[in-house]
Amino acid sequence: MAQYAVKKISPKLGGERGTRNPNGPTSSYDLVEPMEFLYVEVIKTINKSVLNPITHACKPIVEITLGNYQSSTRDLPVGPDGAWNQVFAFDKSTADVLSVALKDGQFPNNTLIGKQNFKVAADIPSRVPPDARMAPQWYPIPSTVEGYHMELLMSVWFGTQADEVYSNAWFAEASLVSAKYVKNTRPKLYLAPRLCYVRVTIVSGHDLLASDPKRTPNVYVRAILNENLTGEVCLKTKPIESENPSWNQDLIFVASESLEGTVKFELWDLIGKGPPHQQCIGTLEKKLSEMTALKVPGAASALFYDVEPGGKIIPEGDTRRFSCRLKMKLATDQSYHVFDESTQYCSDYRAFAKGLWPGTLGKLEVGILGATGLTPAKNVEKQRNAYVVAKYGNKWARTRTMVNNKSPKWNEQYSWDIYEKYTVLTLGVYDNHHILSMNDGDHVPLGKVRIPLSLLQWNRIYTGSYPILVLGKEGLKTTGEIQLAVRCACPPSTLTFFPPSYAFATAPFRLLLPKSHYKSPLGFPQTDQLRELAVGVNCQNLARTEPPLRTEVVKDMLSPKNNNFSMRKTKANVARLYDFYTWLSSKYGRLDAEVRSTTDNTPKWITFAVCFCVLWLLPPLTLGLVVYLYPYCLVSFSVYVMIKVLVEYYKTRNGTGPPPPLVLFDVKLSRLEKLDDTQALDEVAEEFDATSAVEPAVLKMRYDRLKAMGAEVMVFSGEAASQFERFHALWTLCTSNAVVLICVLALLYPVLLVYYYFSLESLVKVFITVFVFKWVNFTFNRLDLPSAFKNFFRRLPNKEHLMM
Repeated sequence: MAQYAVKKISPKLGGERGTRNPNGPTSSYDLVEPMEFLYVEVIKTINKSVLNPITHACKPIVEITLGNYQSSTRDLPVGPDGAWNQVFAFDKSTADVLSVALKDGQFPNNTLIGKQNFKVAADIPSRVPPDARMAPQWYPIPSTVEGYHMELLMSVWFGTQADEVYSNAWFAEASLVSAKYVKNTRPKLYLAPRLCYVRVTIVSGHDLLASDPKRTPNVYVRAILNENLTGEVCLKTKPIESENPSWNQDLIFVASESLEGTVKFELWDLIGKGPPHQQCIGTLEKKLSEMTALKVPGAASALFYDVEPGGKIIPEGDTRRFSCRLKMKLATDQSYHVFDESTQYCSDYRAFAKGLWPGTLGKLEVGILGATGLTPAKNVEKQRNAYVVAKYGNKWARTRTMVNNKSPKWNEQYSWDIYEKYTVLTLGVYDNHHILSMNDGDHVPLGKVRIPLSLLQWNRIYTGSYPILVLGKEGLKTTGEIQLAVRCACPPSTLTFFPPSYAFATAPFRLLLPKSHYKSPLGFPQTDQLRELAVGVNCQNLARTEPPLRTEVVKDMLSPKNNNFSMRKTKANVARLYDFYTWLSSKYGRLDAEVRSTTDNTPKWITFAVCFCVLWLLPPLTLGLVVYLYPYCLVSFSVYVMIKVLVEYYKTRNGTGPPPPLVLFDVKLSRLEKLDDTQALDEVAEEFDATSAVEPAVLKMRYDRLKAMGAEVMVFSGEAASQFERFHALWTLCTSNAVVLICVLALLYPVLLVYYYFSLESLVKVFITVFVFKWVNFTFNRLDLPSAFKNFFRRLPNKEHLMM
């Protein structure tokens, strides 16, 4: 199963070491391999001919050729001043000569006006950030047509992916992509708006009138959250037949940052017992900015709100305006964290209110180096247009699309702030289907890689080739490997042995979630429903960016853990329980074999003697030494611990020593190491098959297998439940007979007090000594039968006999 493990790689990270920084990389891109590009920035062209100016409408086209790659401004939009302002990027090792040709696109054959050649090695300068950008120059284009004296404003230089124009350049391998869709191939950073819960508590209604005064209204409240960016979301209460109904029902929405939406309330009256007709009898609209902003655990105040009538509900002849009222609690719960990811793969736990955010612990830096062996999932002959999406917190990063390349090299570096180490970084690889048209279907996911930050040490660079694993009906397959360099960078201190900051030192002990999740927790079903709403809001927000981050990509990145029934997972979980009990019994079994069950009395006497000395002889002898040496021992121990902590902290922050191996997936633990077996492969297929689509023979076989496995789980869980119930019965027995025990101890304690130094500590020592004496099981006192306590515990009641 080596193909499913993380492979160690040794990329040349950070580039060459120069004189400006001899001990490190020359740029901040120190987690990627430097890639040199030949950048050509084409701005505009003019005709400076005075004797014979161009009289017809000229449509200039610039064609740039380097080796087998050719790009042009043919389909580029022209600005108001006739400028293109486009940067083209080529691989510098493609050819030795760069050719820039100027043509007139007004004619059918694109008449060649002139051409300018540049020697790649001699005529083109290099630029490394933070150097300033190359200033564009006017280059004369030697004309082959009479009457043309053309000059082209452009700049040419060698740069890397650290260049500012990298994210907007038109790369040579994407030259076949039209100018309309080239934006879908460029790298982008997306900042999704943070999400907030909007809690609407409909308490009660007062003085509600139906359209017919003789009928009691049967009313429910419909609340509609309307945001300009994400559209409408509707929730409603249950209907209650009363003029003064009392709902006391919470309606929770998910709103985006800025909270500029409104909530519209509609009162609907259900009419008739058959197919219900309904009529709106009142409306009310409130802005989110007008609601109570809760930044601490609690609830908003209940207020009365006048409802605008939705129809003619006032009695005839009455000229007074009548209005019913709603009693509600309206609040934006900004003290909660809105889960848009699965709790197992969460990358952020911060509340909506920025004042509740903890201090930053450091930086998460990820270098996306490249990928190998990207195999198509459906069409084997189709080339891959792969890109990577990385998500941590509400910041999304998307690499550029490598067109027609199964082994792409991105070498792009991104960073995030770390507020909690117990989080997960998610990276997904996708196939871009919007290269030539927007109607080529959805982007196809190739697989995801999740890296828990808790496995990473501070200031250590983890480089590896991570397999992209996909589990399907056919079993576990790899759709390729992605090379990554990951580092959790801790902020440097001014002193070498400076202790960590308060946020860094207290991070392992603070609350994982905001306080509201503990004071007023949401149920698991409600959290899942709100998570689906949050995913929909994120999809709509990111779909409005330019270029948009596709909805199918966002849903795939935020997809929860599959909790459907799985025979494979059931066996794995039972095996985990068996492993724990095996380990526990092995520890006790070894001690039992070496001391208690052996016929040699030597280890028994040694154990009893050690226990006797520790309990009876050691405390009096060491009392005097402790009195005199306690201050010195305490100071020495404190200094030792402080030095040890500082040394370990120094090693961690400076990344010395080899990092421990990073294991993200255990094939054996997941019971996927024997998928060549027919039964094991069918168990995996069972996770993805719909029951109604399975043949009866296969369904019967799976049912019989499920019964056999279920019997083992039933017996194992039933035995464990019986033991816990006996412990509970023992606890109940002791508490119910507390008066009897107190009376017995009251009679025995004076006697023990006289004989054992007037101390309760001596009584405890006696009990421990007797227990050890009985436990070591001397051969002269051995009785190979269950002890009295075991017999008593076995007789304690449990609920097994109540089950039919």
